[in-house]
Amino acid sequence: MIGLMAALMAATAPAPAVCARDLVCASSPETVVSALQAAGYRAKLTRDEKTKAPQIASAANGYNFDIYFYGCKEGEHCNSLSFWITFSKDPINSVGLANEWNSDKRFSTMSYDPKDGSLAITYDVSTVGGLNQDNFADVIDWWASMMGQARKFFDQHPAQPKKG
Repeated sequence: MIGLMAALMAATAPAPAVCARDLVCASSPETVVSALQAAGYRAKLTRDEKTKAPQIASAANGYNFDIYFYGCKEGEHCNSLSFWITFSKDPINSVGLANEWNSDKRFSTMSYDPKDGSLAITYDVSTVGGLNQDNFADVIDWWASMMGQARKFFDQHPAQPKKG
């Protein structure tokens, strides 16, 4: 009886989402790579050694950035993307600086890691049901805009020399 119930439950479990033709989906990492390349960005697809989830390395506005895949089951069938850029330790980096960024940015979040003194800017996007090419191009435009704004933001907040 238990075997029959388990078989019925397995038969009724939802199938992983399929990415429809011409859509961009985290469940199909190649579609993300293709859409990035179509928008003129480089895109190197790899896998996280620990989680086996896909990740993409790219660049824009003079910054290297990564795209991480989330909502995955055993490294597959992901449902969202997280764009990340990390800035190494600098004397100016602080929670206050991150909060200043966050006070007027709509599509990105800056965080401060007190363990290593780094800052990160992230932008999360759900791809459940897929994004058409125009939607994904808009996502990329917003992300590139945020990186351009980061450059201006850091230019307005130059690092202070360390006091010896």
